[in-house]
Amino acid sequence: MHELVRSVRRDIHKMRAFVRFRLVEEPSGQSRYVAWFEPAHHILRANASFFINRFNTMNWSILTPRGSLHWDCETLLEGPPARREDGPIGDPTEQLWQQYYSSIFNPARLKIGAMLKEMPRRYWRNLPEAQLIPGLIAGAQSREAAMVDRGKDRFTGERPASLAVLAKEVAECRRCPIGCNGTRAVTGEGRADAAVMIIGEQPGDTEEATGRPFVGPAGELLRQHLTEAGFDIGKAWVTNAVKHFKFEQRGKRRLHQSPTAKEIDICRWWIESERALIRPRLVLALGASAARSLFGRTVNIQEIRSKPQQLADGSTAIVTAHPSYLLRLDGQAREIEVARFQSDLAYFADCANALAGNEIAS
Repeated sequence: MHELVRSVRRDIHKMRAFVRFRLVEEPSGQSRYVAWFEPAHHILRANASFFINRFNTMNWSILTPRGSLHWDCETLLEGPPARREDGPIGDPTEQLWQQYYSSIFNPARLKIGAMLKEMPRRYWRNLPEAQLIPGLIAGAQSREAAMVDRGKDRFTGERPASLAVLAKEVAECRRCPIGCNGTRAVTGEGRADAAVMIIGEQPGDTEEATGRPFVGPAGELLRQHLTEAGFDIGKAWVTNAVKHFKFEQRGKRRLHQSPTAKEIDICRWWIESERALIRPRLVLALGASAARSLFGRTVNIQEIRSKPQQLADGSTAIVTAHPSYLLRLDGQAREIEVARFQSDLAYFADCANALAGNEIAS
């Protein structure tokens, strides 16, 4: 029974997400928007109020094999089951919608498994944008590479000659919207001769206020787990892939927003300059943004976590989740991810502590 309830709720949600109206002209001269949908359950009545509230000033019809709904801006009528051929094939606005969909498709954020979970293939045949998806997926890698190249072209000249010069130039950087939002830049801190560098995503509210990296809740959690793993964070250089705090203002609160791939790529100039000055032999990347800043592309954290990755400068990178991810979980899910995080940091600590004279464990 619980599984049935979940299935019905999921079907209700998918109907709201994947109904696509098409414009038709009625014999009376009025415009009507008609949609065809194939629900798995009898959810038509349950969803009626949602569509009335959302499209109250439109004449619309929703046709399904289980029944139909017709709204004329005043009265809702139920009709008999329909066939797919009863609905329109397309309308002039679909080309505009497809152009818009193509323009907002972000190849750097593409996760095919997650996309198919949210938009199963059985709905594709009724979605005008779905015919674009195979081509967009096929071209995602080349589009992402082009985005990275455009990010590189934004910087010219010599790299900063010292950490002090780097901090000054980062504070003056206005090359992306995050740098223009009025927040204070936060560069790294720690030992300038450190053999180990730890890279996070971006400073948070607490970090921006204090001007120091990893001093907020996520930083406290990281320090706790590193201590338990046997590594002294005071021996490392700690920094972030993005140097300004990206946020959304909600009343008096500033809520964290993840940087875009483009913003990370623009900021790679600074993280690469920082690495060139510190010259670490081992780098711990926390989360997808930090990993992208190292590799110049989106990587699957779950596939490469705790697997040493060689970087172009000869150093070794170890990738794991960001501690803020753990803070968003609870219950059994958190217990599982905390255990994985502890395992990753234990391996990192072994590698870091072996740098005194040994090779990094393979």
